[in-house]
Amino acid sequence: MEKFNIEEIMNLLKKKRKIYISEADFQLEMAMAIKEKYKEKVKVRLEFCPIKFPRMHIDILVIIDGLWIPIELKYKTKKYENEITYEDGTKEFFALKEHKAINLNSYKYLKDIERIEKVRKKEPTLFREGYTVFITNDLRYREKPKEGCMYEMFSLHDRKKEEFIENKKIGKLEWIGKPSKSTVKDCGEPIHLNKEYTFVWKDYSQVDDSKAGSFIYLVNKIEK
Repeated sequence: MEKFNIEEIMNLLKKKRKIYISEADFQLEMAMAIKEKYKEKVKVRLEFCPIKFPRMHIDILVIIDGLWIPIELKYKTKKYENEITYEDGTKEFFALKEHKAINLNSYKYLKDIERIEKVRKKEPTLFREGYTVFITNDLRYREKPKEGCMYEMFSLHDRKKEEFIENKKIGKLEWIGKPSKSTVKDCGEPIHLNKEYTFVWKDYSQVDDSKAGSFIYLVNKIEK
């Protein structure tokens, strides 16, 4: 059976692109990188809708030997503008948005893990493994928030004041202090994770010397 290595895909992406225009741009580049590496051994689908989840759209579905590898992506940024010069001499200007909402975006990343777990449960014979991937230039995602803060259970941190600390999550995760609907918007429901996940950020790219020019990424694997 053909092995699938998400870190090799991330390494391919690092060589091709240091920065993306949007999440859709990131999605397309990852799909092409997967196809480039595995060629005819895989089928790749974007915005795939599983028949048992008619309202769900998986960012990328990789099919190997008839088995599913769903991948969900997040690309959340701080405001950043820069012109990139490529090896062939062409230039491209990037103007990234200020996404903010670290609490809601962290929730949505964990929701992606929950979604893939649901696919695993509903399609046990088709499911092989799954992944969630988050790229950002907002380095606050990896910092442990204040104890008792509203989104403490959803935090994706892996350090506190530059010191690495372990962050694991399993079971029921919910907001602290019953925040209003206007605060959490469409992210009010608790998240339930059946398996344990650890969060460790890695360096993705260094576009320039500014804080917003540093990109990091997070990957979690959803086992069969």
